[in-house]
Amino acid sequence: MVAAAPRDQPLPVLLTCKYLLSLVLGLGLLLTLAQSEFELQACLGALRIYSLVVVVLQVALQLVAPEASALHPGGGGGEGHIAAGFGKGKARNRAGKLVDFILVVILSIFSVCLTHIVTVLYGAYLIENIEETFTFSILVASLAFVRPLVALGPGALGLIIERANFEEEPVLQSLTAVVGAWFGALPIPLDWDTPWQVWPLTCCIGAVIGEVGASAYLLSKIYKAVDSRKKNKST
Repeated sequence: MVAAAPRDQPLPVLLTCKYLLSLVLGLGLLLTLAQSEFELQACLGALRIYSLVVVVLQVALQLVAPEASALHPGGGGGEGHIAAGFGKGKARNRAGKLVDFILVVILSIFSVCLTHIVTVLYGAYLIENIEETFTFSILVASLAFVRPLVALGPGALGLIIERANFEEEPVLQSLTAVVGAWFGALPIPLDWDTPWQVWPLTCCIGAVIGEVGASAYLLSKIYKAVDSRKKNKST
């Protein structure tokens, strides 16, 4: 069930902290990869930890402040939003929340497997480099699919399609992660002989850069919305 959340919540502060944390995590991961000199096993471990942290933080945010995990028609300023997911809320009974939680877990696992299958269909080895391909699948699924499922519940896809707004958080972050991963594949065939060209590092770096870019853009939207509100009050 989707319910209207109250409007008196300090959404700009919550969202600013959320996007700043996403920005710091993404930049921190990129710095960690660079400091490891793109040693493959070290990078794969860091990518898996990052994927886990992204999902855990989204779950924690959904349980503590579900209003910060909503679709925001106000363009990031927090002026009205539609909350969903399986966090707090009197409108949902415990049985309904439990069913939603189970569905989200199942769909999350399915999204990782589906990402892996699509990656193989696009040219990754089926058996060889399976650890590398699966790590990439976990990263992309965590950024693009699992997080919206946690934030919006098992009906996330329907809500996103219904809203069809590429400037809203779930759509923007999912799109930038997928597009970034796709563009990240472009340097792989180039004859540069650099350690970061090894599969799947360039694609993973592209996905994280997309995440960082989306977080920075969403932060700028909040700043503009708050600044505009202050100017309107002053006039």
